[in-house]
Amino acid sequence: MKYCKKCGVLYATDVCPKCGIQEPEPEEPPVADKRTVTRQWIGLLIGIPVFIMAIYVVIYLLYSH
Repeated sequence: MKYCKKCGVLYATDVCPKCGIQEPEPEEPPVADKRTVTRQWIGLLIGIPVFIMAIYVVIYLLYSH
């Protein structure tokens, strides 16, 4: 069953029987290639620890003086 966001009616047909609005078909998400996904994961695995270390360095420098 589909739900019309405009008028709040549940319906089983392609078009809302109350307001006549046809709901668009959901599009499939694009598939990223394997090389791009691998590079993004490597960036996360390196970037997150480096960011945490940078925060520690800033805090150390603030409280060392």
